[in-house]
Amino acid sequence: MGNTSVVEALRVNGLYKDTGRIEEQMVKTVTANGEIKEHKMAEMDYLDLKTFADEMDIALKLQNPLVQELYAKNAVGMVNLIRAVNVESASGFKGSVGAGRQLDAIMLRAEQFQDPDVAVGGLAGRRASWIRNITAAMVALAANNFIEADWGAAGPHGAELPMATTEGFALLGFANPGAQLCVDTVQVSYIAQAYNIQNLDFELANPFIGDSVVELKQPLYIFPQETALVRVNYYRVGSDELRPLGIWVKMSQNLRLLASS
Repeated sequence: MGNTSVVEALRVNGLYKDTGRIEEQMVKTVTANGEIKEHKMAEMDYLDLKTFADEMDIALKLQNPLVQELYAKNAVGMVNLIRAVNVESASGFKGSVGAGRQLDAIMLRAEQFQDPDVAVGGLAGRRASWIRNITAAMVALAANNFIEADWGAAGPHGAELPMATTEGFALLGFANPGAQLCVDTVQVSYIAQAYNIQNLDFELANPFIGDSVVELKQPLYIFPQETALVRVNYYRVGSDELRPLGIWVKMSQNLRLLASS
């Protein structure tokens, strides 16, 4: 078992400090066709990064140790995402006590996402839970939408989830606590470019430490004004409980709706 603390991960990388500021920098991402995209990361107070780390460790305290390790491993990447979002929000990261344009990060939950099985948009079309009834038709389809844009906002099902200028999204891996798992493969499309599929070998993964967890070989970071789509393959009927592991970075003023934020 590796490091399970976001605080320790940032401390090792010189990012966990009480004073000072980290200067403006650039971060690069590589698309599926080899294109290099650069993103500006804003100058920020180290205390803001410390706040993020402290609150993440609190949120992860009772999680599966493998989930804790996954977040700790990607701590620097999540900080880079926060700094990129702060270019436009320009008010720093204040976490749970933030207000207005100040940033916070929330772990992913079902109610944030479009239900891929209903043709309704907006709040009425959000998932109620991660539990999904897998039918024979879904097994035959072989490419089922899992994380997508709101239905009707960008067309029918299958549109990529868009980020506004003041939000960002990190997908690090998946957990699946279902009794009979139905999913075996995932594919990410990032700004309309499809990446290679990745197997989700939940039945082989860490069976003795809580729920099964599978890490993405490369984490998905959706920076401001970018889009992505996640599709999965179901190989048998049943009740599946696949759920994503990551964070959504938003301005505090957009994290005040209990049912959907």
